[in-house]
Amino acid sequence: MKKNTIVNQFGTFQTKTCEEIVVNGELEWEIKFTPNEKIEKGGSIKIVVPAYQHQRSEEYLQAYDYWKPNYIYAVGEEEDTKVDVKIEKVPSAFSHINMWVDSNRIAIVSLENGLEQGETIIIKFGGIDRPWLEGECSPSRVSQFAFKSEGTYLEYQVYMDIDGSGKYEEINVMPSIKVVPEKPNKVVITAPSSVKVDEVFNIKLNVEDRFNNPIFDYNTDSMKLSVTNVETKEFVIIEKQNDVFATSIKNEGFYEISVINEELIVEKAVLICNNSMEKLLWGDLHIHSNLTANIRDNDCGAFPSQGYSYAEKVSRLDYICLSEQTFMFNEDRSVNVNKETWNKIGEEADKYYKEGELVTFPGIELHSKRGDTVILFRDSLSNYQYPTEDVTHIQHVWEFYKDKHFITMPHLHRYCNGRPIKDQQEKKYTGFEYSNWEQSDDNEVLCEVYSSQWGRFENKNHPMILKARANVEGNTVVDFLNKGKKWGIIANSDGHDGNPGYGGITGVYANEKTREDIFDSLKARKTIASTHPRVAIKFDINEHEMGIIAKHNGEDRNINVKVIAPSKIQKIEVIKNGEIFIRNNNDSNFADVTFIDNEILEKDTYYYIRISLENGHIAWTSPIWFEK
Repeated sequence: MKKNTIVNQFGTFQTKTCEEIVVNGELEWEIKFTPNEKIEKGGSIKIVVPAYQHQRSEEYLQAYDYWKPNYIYAVGEEEDTKVDVKIEKVPSAFSHINMWVDSNRIAIVSLENGLEQGETIIIKFGGIDRPWLEGECSPSRVSQFAFKSEGTYLEYQVYMDIDGSGKYEEINVMPSIKVVPEKPNKVVITAPSSVKVDEVFNIKLNVEDRFNNPIFDYNTDSMKLSVTNVETKEFVIIEKQNDVFATSIKNEGFYEISVINEELIVEKAVLICNNSMEKLLWGDLHIHSNLTANIRDNDCGAFPSQGYSYAEKVSRLDYICLSEQTFMFNEDRSVNVNKETWNKIGEEADKYYKEGELVTFPGIELHSKRGDTVILFRDSLSNYQYPTEDVTHIQHVWEFYKDKHFITMPHLHRYCNGRPIKDQQEKKYTGFEYSNWEQSDDNEVLCEVYSSQWGRFENKNHPMILKARANVEGNTVVDFLNKGKKWGIIANSDGHDGNPGYGGITGVYANEKTREDIFDSLKARKTIASTHPRVAIKFDINEHEMGIIAKHNGEDRNINVKVIAPSKIQKIEVIKNGEIFIRNNNDSNFADVTFIDNEILEKDTYYYIRISLENGHIAWTSPIWFEK
């Protein structure tokens, strides 16, 4: 523990803190305060502790249970000094934030009889070393997050009220505490998922701890990589040259990339080498920053810059859409995206757009009576008018921007069984009603089958293991496809901590890594959804690519699936009109298979592919439709 002394206009503050702490490490600190002059009765010290991560399932502060972690207490050095500690929640216009235990982040240390000049109070937080019960208490712990490239820090805010008036003045007395990753645990390899013969490409490595925090200063210079054809077992060895791992492939086929003789766990990369394939690019289309009001209210530093940096340097995404939440478009910034925030969303997206490297799209997530919908804009947001106050439902968005380039993508979590009402703003919209969905628009071409915040929305019978415990009948991807919606399938993180791509991701086949090409390919439904692994899938029926709406004239359908995954494939399923048409059990991490459907089609029919991996992850393709 490091001791620090600061003397200011109020008195002397002596602190004991760690300079740095390893993620998941034990956290404790102490503040001693001795005033220069008398503090009046009712004077107080307010301490706001930082949020570690969004919607943590424990209190950050509590002053009620001596035996629990995150206990804060205060005592006077003189026994007749009366000190009380109470906990307040962070202010928020959102009722659900006030229900979260991690909104308990404000400690008010009240001096009930004031404090004489020269008297001292001691404020202690956390640890296990408490008077009378040393070692009998559970330790307080810091979060599992230490992923910011500029360093992750706990920043405490301390305020002083000297006369009991409730008017606080901020004072800089609490040092920052740096949070650092745990020991190296794994090497994560990232490479293009599709390449052409003799195309030179780079392979990137991240060394991470067991909590997925990158260790930016880890030296990978001595590592050697193998690029192996999984069918022929032929391989080449790649060494780092000029600070990069780079190679090319001489023959078409399925390939995996690994690290040779490495003691750490290796997360492999896989790719398909095929001269007829477009680039398979990976992104996160549903992710938030602290430009979203409810994230800002309990913020762990999820600035847009942090999200873009993480996408580029850690999750190695090709594209990203920061889609900030709003109920309406007005100047109530406490719950909505106002005009200033709208402009900021566009400015940040344009600032971090790097054609050929990281493609950034501006976006919004609109809460309305139909549910929640992500709106992705193709161009700079300066080309789109800020919506008027009468734009309250997604149908209004379609009309308002009817001459502009945009895509709307439903997020089907709103009416999950067991989900409590989220906010006062949502109470007027309860219960799933298909009548809210009957209207369609050419710009609504994608739907989220999975998000890391909520779970899987494919079918009401499929298990839900995240926040959404069960799907509502009628409010799933299959239900909507069966009603005639022509939606491609995507998966995203819906993250709130500034780490896009940590969970669900969407693959898209596009010609080039630009806003225009990726947007056009998303709109053409050329997508793969994954719960996280970059599973490369090529899917066609009678040479019709996924996303296509084709005519059928009674001919047999030859269903071709090429797939390679970073881990072993358990099964490949062809889904026809929402039901399993055929299942292929697998015992490898690649497959090149053809199925034949010779049944006469009596109605419009769609097919999509579902890949289940041995480790529990899932990937889906967008459908191919056949209309009579």
